[in-house]
This record gives sequence, structure tokens and C-alpha cells, in this order.
Amino acid sequence: MQDVEAYSHLVGSIYDRVGQPEEWSALLGDLTNFVGGRVGQLAVFSLDGSRKPMWAVSGFDRTQYRTFLYRHATEDPRLPYILSNQGKVIRAEEGVDPVQFRETALFKEVVRPFGIEHSLVSYFAKEADVMATLAAMRDEEAGPFRSVEARRLAMLVPHLRRAFEFYALMRQASERSSDLAAALDLLDAAVILTDSRLRVAHANRAAEELAKSRTGLSLDRGSLALRDGQCSRRIAQAASEALAAATGHVKITQAEHIAITCAESGTPFRVSLHPLSKRPSGTGTRVKAELAVVIRSGGNKSQDGAVRLQSLFGLTSAEAILAHAVASGRSLDDHARERGIAISTVRTQLRALFAKTETHRQGELVARLREGLDISLN
Repeated sequence: MQDVEAYSHLVGSIYDRVGQPEEWSALLGDLTNFVGGRVGQLAVFSLDGSRKPMWAVSGFDRTQYRTFLYRHATEDPRLPYILSNQGKVIRAEEGVDPVQFRETALFKEVVRPFGIEHSLVSYFAKEADVMATLAAMRDEEAGPFRSVEARRLAMLVPHLRRAFEFYALMRQASERSSDLAAALDLLDAAVILTDSRLRVAHANRAAEELAKSRTGLSLDRGSLALRDGQCSRRIAQAASEALAAATGHVKITQAEHIAITCAESGTPFRVSLHPLSKRPSGTGTRVKAELAVVIRSGGNKSQDGAVRLQSLFGLTSAEAILAHAVASGRSLDDHARERGIAISTVRTQLRALFAKTETHRQGELVARLREGLDISLN
């Protein structure tokens, strides 16, 4: 019962505190304690490179930890394993040979002195100019994290994903306008603020334009709906679930984007739902805004990223596609399977990437490629 109460409190705290960076350290401390960690790290990076990273640490001196984050993070041999498990909760040390890892300078100079030999990590890259990683760590004496502790963190990660994605959207908008309605109108994504019954408190300009086009989205009679009945029911169910989950009462199953296709035009869209901890001001309506429904085009961005890397590093088309996959956290085996090519071919292409990017290790390569996509730790 105590664990259930602690979980419920943490879920509410996530939605209340994510929008307040000054509260991150306190939130992180609570999250870390919940999973049995001693040191916690939360890092949020700008996807377009226009902002400095934002991060918090608990259980350790901030100045000392900053040295690790800025100077050593991209040298960590566990990084490829972390990036290849996007959205999952993993034990980072399982991604390296333990004997070899203990011989590295990173382990001797940072990991052991900091007492962070064991770690639970979740890396979740999101749109709206945000990428975030969360880690709970403890020393050798405390031992590896257990499965029950990993499951605890996994219960919280979907809430963190939702909260950070909407925080990034609002930060992006608020930097361009202090008025909520005007700020939301500056976003490319359609954003609709609704109550628990999907009655509309506010729809930004992109949402209104989307409703006018032949997409099947309707804002008629002041409510959000889709003309495709099945899609409309999916959104309504996910909305109810999201709001219940925000109080810690139910486990969410629709944490990720919901893929829908307009029956009239065949246009794909992705919908995400974000519970609001407080009623936004300036909506100009009596409808209580409890949920933000965000709708984006379902187009494939990976092709643009691959073209960008191809031009930047002088890659072949095949090398560029692999480069974007590696930068996005895909494993070599997954890439080979998806492309229908031999793993030996992929490894040959990988060697070419090392040469053309002037890197020598996969973690270093990932960092260089992400810099090329304006995803930077520096």
C-alpha cells in the first residue's frame, strides 16, 4: 500500500514539476529514492542545438558531476547500448564487458570515485526540440539494480515522456510570445486543449486549419472528434486513460504516439495526449483545460536526417541511412534486418562511417553524428 501511495504521489509530482526546472533536483531525488538509487541524473538536450543542455543531479555535488556530464559522457562505452534501447529501462553496465570496462580511465577516474558502478537508465528522444535521459545510480556495495526496481522506473518513464514533450512544446512557444493563445499559434503542431470529455478549451491556429482541411478532424460543437469512428474512440479512450494515469490510479497503455490515418485523404498523423497539472491561463473559455492533444504529420523525418548527414560527411546513400539509424539509437542487427542486407555489409558501412567522421569508437561516432543533426551535449 505504501508503494502504491508513493507511486501515485510521484506521478502527480512529475506533471506538476517538469514545467519548473528549479524543481527538477527535488523531483529527481524522489524518483531516485523510489527505485533504490543513491545518485540521480536528469539531462534534457535541445534537438536543434539552439539551447544549452538543462540537467539536474541529486545525491552528488553538482559542480563535480558537471565535469562528468560535459567532458566524459560521450566517451562512455555504455552509450551505444543505452541509445539502442530507446524508451526502455536498462542496466547500463550490461552493455559492456565488465572486465574491460573496469580497466578504462572512465571507470577508474569517474565511475568508481563517484560510486556509480550500477545504473538504471532510460533514454527517451522526443520531438518538439527535446531529448531527455534519466539515470538512477548506486555503488558497488549496494549491488546491481534488481528487476523489481527496474519495473518501478519503467512505470514512471511514460509519464516523464509525456510531461517533457509538452514542456518542450510550451517552452518553444513561450519563448516567442508571452500570451498563451498567441504562443500556441506559433507552433507547427496542432495543439488542442480539452477537458476530460474532449470539450475544447482552446485550439491553436494549426488545429483550426487542420479541422478545415480534409483530414477527418472535427472541432464542431466545441468538441474534439474524428469522423472515423474507430479513430475517434481510440482518442477518447486514450484521453480518459491519460487523465486517470496522471493521478496514479491506472497504468497507461497509450504512452506513445497514436498513429492514425485520415480515411478521406490517406494522410498519416500522430497524436499524443498530455495531462495538464494546472489550468492554463488565457484560454478565453469556461471549459476547464485538463488535457493537451497534440497532432503532428506522420511523415518520415529520417529521410531528411539522412540527407543532411550525407551532405555533411560526404557519405553514400546507404552510409547516410545507416548513420541516421545509428544516431537514432538503432542497433546494427536491427538495421540489417530492416534493410534486408547482411550484417557484414552493415559492418563494412560502419567502418566507412568511422573513417569519414574521423571517429574510432561507436559512442564517439554517435556523438559526432548527433552533432551533425544538431543534437549536442556540448
